[in-house]
Amino acid sequence: MSKLGFPDKLKGKKLAVYLRRSEGEKGSTKDQLKRIEKSITSLEKYTGRKINRTIVGKDINNKKRFNAKKDLAIKGDIYNEGEGASGFKTTSRPVFMELVSRIEDGKYDGIVVETFDRVSRDILGLSHLALPLWREQGKIVYGLKDGKLLDNNLKDEALLVITEAANSLTKLGEIDKAKETLFGDAIDRGFLKGAQVEFLGTKGKEHGLSYRKAWNLMQAYGENKKDPNKPNKPSTIAKEFNKTNRWVYDFYKKMKEYNQAGVLEDWLTAIEKMNDFVRSTGGYPRNQWKSNPEIQRIRSATAGWFGYPAGVKVEATNEFVEFPNPNEIDWEQLKLTDNPMTLEGWEVKRQPYDNRNLLDIQTQPRSRAGGKR
Repeated sequence: MSKLGFPDKLKGKKLAVYLRRSEGEKGSTKDQLKRIEKSITSLEKYTGRKINRTIVGKDINNKKRFNAKKDLAIKGDIYNEGEGASGFKTTSRPVFMELVSRIEDGKYDGIVVETFDRVSRDILGLSHLALPLWREQGKIVYGLKDGKLLDNNLKDEALLVITEAANSLTKLGEIDKAKETLFGDAIDRGFLKGAQVEFLGTKGKEHGLSYRKAWNLMQAYGENKKDPNKPNKPSTIAKEFNKTNRWVYDFYKKMKEYNQAGVLEDWLTAIEKMNDFVRSTGGYPRNQWKSNPEIQRIRSATAGWFGYPAGVKVEATNEFVEFPNPNEIDWEQLKLTDNPMTLEGWEVKRQPYDNRNLLDIQTQPRSRAGGKR
């Protein structure tokens, strides 16, 4: 061990710094970098090798959306995975995978992190991915704060596997408890399964479905005089959107009640906002809708509102619940967090059902008996 506190094996090594913040963790990777800045400077002095402070990967200030092709091509030695990157999902972290690739190509002799668990909380998952790097090529993984070192010393490797496996088990328990106490239940986070909107990318659709156009067309044809819950010319409308007459009847009644409740314009605007967001991510919309983590976070947090924009009586708890309006929430923040309850302005209003009269759009499907209640 050197006078600066670094293992002798780091002498002369070319090292990359890796940053990651777990799901539900406080702080940011920017905070991590500030905490280890002095240690990085000392490490440069000890190794005799400069560390380029340019950030590779995700924007450390969270001001721009991650573009893998562009952001992973940046020349620098500090690799930022960003916020919400699970320590138990090694291969799903694109910045880490790129760093491993560069180590394999000989660009670096190893990885330095604040603490060893920034690389992975699953030592077995990490070894599956990078075992040849340290065991056969002598590459290094080093934790600045905890002093843990992984290299080609099999005895040290065995001890590290044992301790990290125990730490992983403890952390999984902590995560479960944190989700229960910090995240609340699904409703508090904005999720409640309701009627599904066809957004851009759902059901294999390239352009989504224009509910505004459908509503305008229904209004243009007018209401059926014999049945006020149906528009005129349902077959013509159905053909326009490749739907059935049943779909036309259902959505005419739904949007008519949204309009009556004063939420139709917000609902239509939010659908267009979601479609624009999916479009802005690039790529094939269907693939983005299914796998883009930012879209997944927004989908989950807004599901309750899109299903019940005028509020809903939840049968299981006998509550009347009103969800935050997506048009009034900062999506740049919403897309980055698994816990929208931490966002300014986020409030799911829950109160015991007071026997108020409800529209069908304010009730869950299984509880409907037709008409107001």
